[in-house]
Formats: sequence, C-alpha cells, structure tokens
Amino acid sequence: MRRSGGTEERRAQIIEAALRCFARSGYANTTMDEIAAEAGVSKGTLYWYFESKDDLLMTALSSALEEIGEEAFAAMAACETAADKLRTLASAMAAASRRAPWFFSLFVEFWVQTPRRTEVDQLWVEMLVQYAERIVEVVEEGVRRGEFRPVDARHLAWALMAAYDGLAAYVSVLPELDLERISETFVETILRGLLADRSDKEG
Repeated sequence: MRRSGGTEERRAQIIEAALRCFARSGYANTTMDEIAAEAGVSKGTLYWYFESKDDLLMTALSSALEEIGEEAFAAMAACETAADKLRTLASAMAAASRRAPWFFSLFVEFWVQTPRRTEVDQLWVEMLVQYAERIVEVVEEGVRRGEFRPVDARHLAWALMAAYDGLAAYVSVLPELDLERISETFVETILRGLLADRSDKEG
C-alpha cells in the first residue's frame, strides 16, 4: 500500500536499489537492511514508503514491467507499418530479457514463496493483458490496411507473448543464447506467414 508524503525521487531510488539487491541475492536472501544500505537510506525510511519486503518487490516488479512497456510502445509509435511495429516490440522484449536475465527467475521465486499469491497473480494478469491488447491492436491494424492476411489477432498475441516468456526463462539458465538473433529469426518467420501477398491485396 503506497503511503502519502515523501518524494517520487526517493521512492524511485529505493525501487532501483531493491531491484539490484534482488537481482544479486534473490528474493529470499535479500533483507530490508541490505536494501536500505544499497539505497543509502535508513530502514525506517524503507518502511515509510513500503509496508514490507513483499510490498517493495511487487512495486519494483510492476515498475520494471511498466518501464519496459513504455519504452517498447514509444518506439512502436514511431513505426509506419504494422510489421515494423511487431519487429520493434520483439526487439524490445528480447533486449529486456538480455538486460535483466534474472527477472523471470525472481518473479517465479517470489510467486512460489509469497502468501499473497492471488495479488501477485492479479498484477501479472494485468500486465499480460495490457501487452496482449497492444499486440492485438497492431495485428488488427495490419489486417485492416491490407498489410496482413486475416488472422485471429488475439490468439496470435498470446502465442507471441508465450514465446518471449519462454525465451526469458531460457536465458536465465542459458545466458549464452543469442536472444537478438533468435528473436529476429522468430519474428521474421511469423511475418512471412502473416504478410499479405500482392495477389491478396489485388484480389
């Protein structure tokens, strides 16, 4: 539960420090004392902004997911074609997994151990639905403009997201994977089946 007072800058500072600690030590092994030291604040200050380690991690995960989404969606807005929007989103998702290979493992560890599993599920569902809806919008735009063949946009969106969730899990145990090349191969293969032929447009 977010408290009133304080500053957004200090809150962001604590979240960034917490993510560094969780990435380094995992959820179970990270203490509020460690986070306070990393953030350069007192433990009392942590509890002013966050009720518990659970609360802090949930906020940190949500903040990280939102930041990834904002970066990807902003880059997509600059693209002219639906195909380029999908390429941009795929690249952003691969880059996010490369930057934070610990993210998926951290989420799973937290989900398994927290008594607030229903609340965590809801957070994850909200984020997944937000991403899915953006992909649906892009695919449906491509179909309307004759760029893509007719396709069930919602089913495709969930399939794409599942693929990238799988890659995020793989890179946490196989850091040598070339995510960027894998992502490029995957999305270009999808687009070869999705892009309309000239004959489709003329017919």
